[in-house]
Amino acid sequence: MYINTFKYTPKDVSCQLCTEYVKKLGCTALRCPWLAERIEAGVVGYREAVMETFPRDRRLSSRLNLLIKHYPGSLWSNEQHERRMQYQCAVQGYRRRRDTNAYYAAMYLLTSNDDIYRRTANCFCKDGIEFGYAVLKNTSPHNYALFMAARDLCDKTEAVTMADLAEPEVIDPEALRLVVNATLIARYGLAAFQIRARGAEYER
Repeated sequence: MYINTFKYTPKDVSCQLCTEYVKKLGCTALRCPWLAERIEAGVVGYREAVMETFPRDRRLSSRLNLLIKHYPGSLWSNEQHERRMQYQCAVQGYRRRRDTNAYYAAMYLLTSNDDIYRRTANCFCKDGIEFGYAVLKNTSPHNYALFMAARDLCDKTEAVTMADLAEPEVIDPEALRLVVNATLIARYGLAAFQIRARGAEYER
């Protein structure tokens, strides 16, 4: 069995090597075609990752800009969040077909605080996440939004829409941050956790 250990480096993903780069004009692409590879190499800031991932929408963009402004340098809510997800990963082990980007993105949401984790811990199984086992009685609007977003990512449903994300009354600021981060994980995989900087030093 061959195990691919290749990892992109900043040198590999230099914008000057891209076919969309023109010497006197710089990057001519509307959206970076190699964003996933650049994230893996650690040269993409939070601003670029978010703005390249979400569609242009005036109301949502104002919330995203505020989110970017206060980016703490990590996708984790706190150390407890990171420990809960690492523990759940260890308990479940590795299964190639199950462990998709969407699976990890949903796990990120369902381990984000102790209450939602206790309510959904029984959902994790060898085949994926069985959302029907969640205990949602008397759950908070915040955790319910996270649960629905996690299910959307796994099941490709749209219970939480872009319009919802634009409404502070529907999705509170902390829930928005977590859903945005989970979307980055779903799109770019665990490499998204390497996004440390807000973005100024990585601007193209």
